[in-house]
This record gives sequence, C-alpha cells and structure tokens, in this order.
Amino acid sequence: MLKKFKEHIKNILPLKHNIIVGVSGGVDSIVLCELLRKTKINFSVAHLNYKLRNPDSDLDEIFLKSYCLKNKINFYSMVYDLSIKKNSVQEKAREIRYNYFNSLSLKNKFTHILTAHHIDDNIETLLINVYRGKKTNVFTGIKEINNNILRPLLIFTKEQILKFATENKLEWREDKTNIKNVYLRNRIRNILIPKLEAVDPNYKINFINLIGESKKQSEKINKYLKSIENEYFTYLQKDVIKSKKDKWNGLDLKSVEFILFRKYGFFKNSEILKILKASSGKIISSKTHEILSDRDSILIKKISNNIFKTYNINMGINTDPFSITIEKSMTSIEPSKKKIFIKSDVEMPLRLRKFNPGDFFYPYRMNGKKKVSKFFKDEKLSIFDKQKKWILTDANNQILWIIGMRVDKRLIKTNGECLKISV
Repeated sequence: MLKKFKEHIKNILPLKHNIIVGVSGGVDSIVLCELLRKTKINFSVAHLNYKLRNPDSDLDEIFLKSYCLKNKINFYSMVYDLSIKKNSVQEKAREIRYNYFNSLSLKNKFTHILTAHHIDDNIETLLINVYRGKKTNVFTGIKEINNNILRPLLIFTKEQILKFATENKLEWREDKTNIKNVYLRNRIRNILIPKLEAVDPNYKINFINLIGESKKQSEKINKYLKSIENEYFTYLQKDVIKSKKDKWNGLDLKSVEFILFRKYGFFKNSEILKILKASSGKIISSKTHEILSDRDSILIKKISNNIFKTYNINMGINTDPFSITIEKSMTSIEPSKKKIFIKSDVEMPLRLRKFNPGDFFYPYRMNGKKKVSKFFKDEKLSIFDKQKKWILTDANNQILWIIGMRVDKRLIKTNGECLKISV
C-alpha cells in the first residue's frame, strides 16, 4: 500500500505544495497521516470538535494533540458545538469543516487540503446520489481532485486501510456513532452494503468500473464545454458574464450546452429557456447568482452581500467598501468621474449606499431635479449596472454624488475652500 501511495501522490500533488490534512482521529485519517509521514511529505493537521459525542469528542481532540506533538506536526483545531442541532447535522458539519479548512489555508498559505476518503466512501456516495435522485454526475462519485482539495486514498478500500493500520500497529479513535443507523450514510453502510456483498462478494469491482467509466464520460463533456465556453459567454467584468440570446437558438431542453449554467447554480434547463425568451428586466436567481434578461442578451452576475448595506464615510481615508478619501482643500475645480469638490460645512459623516427606488437628485449642469432611475435609464444601464453603482449622500440622505457618473449641484464647489472627495 505504501509503494502504491508513493507513486500515486506524485501524480496528484504538485512539487510546490504546503498541505493541511483534515483529521478526525479515525483509522482512515490516521493512515493518511502515516502514509504522508513515511513518504516524507510535510503536512499540518486540522481537526473539528463538534461536541456531538461528549466526552468522546474531547478525547478525540486530546488524542490528536498528543499524536501531533509526538510526531512534530503542526496542529490546528476548532470547537463548534452541534450537539443542540437536530436536523441536517452532517451537512452542517461538512459546511463548517470545509469553511474552517479554507480559512486556515488562506491564513497560513496552505496550497492543498487533503482528506481521507476511500473507495468504500465513494460507493456509499454513489448510492446516496441514486437514493436522493441526483440528476447530474450521479455515478462519478467523489472527486479525487476538486480545486485545492485532494483525496489520495480514493484508490484504496477500507479493508486495505485497516490492514495497513494493523500491520503498522497504529492507534486511532473509533467513532461509536458509525454503528448507529441514524444517518442515511450509516444505513447504507450497515444495512445495504452487507446485502450487496452477500449477493456478490466482488461487488466493489463493478462499482469501481462504473465510477471510472462515468468519470471518463464526464471528462469528455467537460472538455467539450470548456472548448465552447468562450463562444457562448463573454466575461465583461470580474462578476458579470454576458451571453447573446441568439447563440442558444435551436437548442432544446436536452442540449448539453446548458450544463454551462450549472457552475452558477442553475440546473433547470426549462428555467434557462424561459429567461432566454423573456423581455428585458426579467430576473431569475440561484443561491449564488442572478440572470437578467437585457434586450438581446442575458447577463449573469454573482449575488452581492452588500446591496442593502450603508457605510459611514468620515474625514480621511475610508476603505470600506472601497477606498474613498475626504480631505480639506483650499482650491476646487470642476468635478470628474474620480473627484468632486463640495462645500466644507456639510454635516458629517457622509453615507455610502446603493440606489433606492424614489431617489432623486439635481444633476450638475442640468435643469431641475431628476429621478435617479430615469437618469440610469437615459444612461442605458442594465439592472446589474444599477446594482453596482454607489451613491454618496450627506447625513440627511441628500444625494451628493452618483460615484463615477454625476454630482449633485446643490453642494458643489468649483472655486475656493472646500472638501475634496476622491475615489
């Protein structure tokens, strides 16, 4: 097993790496750590204590601290109490776990996160996908390489892992809840799998072949989609993608090209077809993105978390949500897209926010007042463009500047002492 691991890890782990391993204390993760040690690959350990099996949860953490201290391995741990949560505990634990791993990676510049999933885990995942009626990539199972996450034990069975642990006289912690059939994965592992094995002792071979063939087909599809992605999508800015509606003419609900939308959280082809045929202004949303029908195109944009936030802006350099500086100046000039000059007696703090329906202002070098919505329409801004614009107001919510576009004339200064505002 060690020889096979050494050969395999060289193929999936880049030469320049700084890795952290997610370790529960169970036999799988301890074996992964030992294989890495024997391969002379330096690594750190990350552990989550969910308080689900007290006192065993605390004993797991103590065991791992001792293991890492003995073997001179950097150890990171976090306590997150899930003992009071009743539903979707495993899903929540997984979310917390990977968020923690990613935060550690950013802070400590870890290039890769390793987990100890193996062949048996992969088969269980496939059966869970079938049971839950998963519609995409049902038989591909767990990805061995998923961005910065590597799972180098997916070429080994649980039996091989246990054999290695026994032969090398390793110590590990047993999770007693694995024998309880509370979770779907446990029921599949403890009830369904033994029956499959009774019918065919070599059942794993068939599953391994199925997963392998499914991955080959998935790779072919992904290769095709990558080759056509630039034909269908144009990346306008960091978070906005544009696609011409006529590109999708002639495609039906079963067309493979619609898989391009899945990375943005859209899985219903019928929903995509509707937005492609919709009039301007129609929006559909996933958990992460929005699609806007905009004349002869659709625009895809990541959903922002700061649309409804208001930020106080004070004298000096302000960095949230972006850099904006307010300073006293003895001279003033005509406003520009990056710089304006206003009366120095304005009440502080100023405020920065997004557009609200009903907003109006008095545009510089224009007669009277104008609704901001009408101004945006005249400027031919899409809904997504409007969402991106920041509006600077005084303490009483009077608009001073639609940043990067037009200043309000009521407090503008073009000569003499003033406040200079720049972005």
